[in-house]
Amino acid sequence: MADPKDAFSTLDDFLLSLADGISHAQAELTRAAASGPPGASVVYQLPRVEFELKMNLTVVEDQALSQRYRALRPIRPSDKHLLFRPLTGEEASSTLEIAATVKGAFIAVPPNGGLPAPLIRSTVDATAPEAPIVRVAVSNAAGEPLVGVEVQINVDREESVALNQAAGRPFSVAAGTAFDRGQLTTDDRGVAHASLSIGKGQEPGLLVIVVDVLSRTDTLVYEVKT
Repeated sequence: MADPKDAFSTLDDFLLSLADGISHAQAELTRAAASGPPGASVVYQLPRVEFELKMNLTVVEDQALSQRYRALRPIRPSDKHLLFRPLTGEEASSTLEIAATVKGAFIAVPPNGGLPAPLIRSTVDATAPEAPIVRVAVSNAAGEPLVGVEVQINVDREESVALNQAAGRPFSVAAGTAFDRGQLTTDDRGVAHASLSIGKGQEPGLLVIVVDVLSRTDTLVYEVKT
């Protein structure tokens, strides 16, 4: 016989299921708008979804659940947890069976906190082939420079080797091939730059350069020539 506790679950399981359903509904609404006639389609949004869950409660003592939430709550007085189960149709007709009502709302949050989206433009100035300069310009969609933004620039050695091997040639990155600065900050023009030193004995090939800005990654490829 099935354990009655199997019908119960944690509150986060229910909320994540609701969130998945809302996300799927929004994706379908977006897809429907995209399939409409050009210039006449209407985009539907779900700015807010309210919900009310009538649940029965039970208390269990479970070390596995304590471990599950260890990162959020490292210290617990015990391994006791609340589990929830939605009311059945018969139970819903009697308020005596209702142990809890969970109410809430999912609210859509615009990307980037509603601010104009950041634009990142990375370029390589190879005027001096032995010391090319990588420039990173960061601005918002309105064209305003973003000042004081942290920028990280590195040579991805493993990807560089893999890219050259895919082209059918052996390759290794010389120990001295590196940027003079790996961590930068954009100036009052929203620009940061770093010089790439080509190490002594660096063989010709392709170098993969990775630029990390505002949780986004740009990838550049610079060719070292003979």
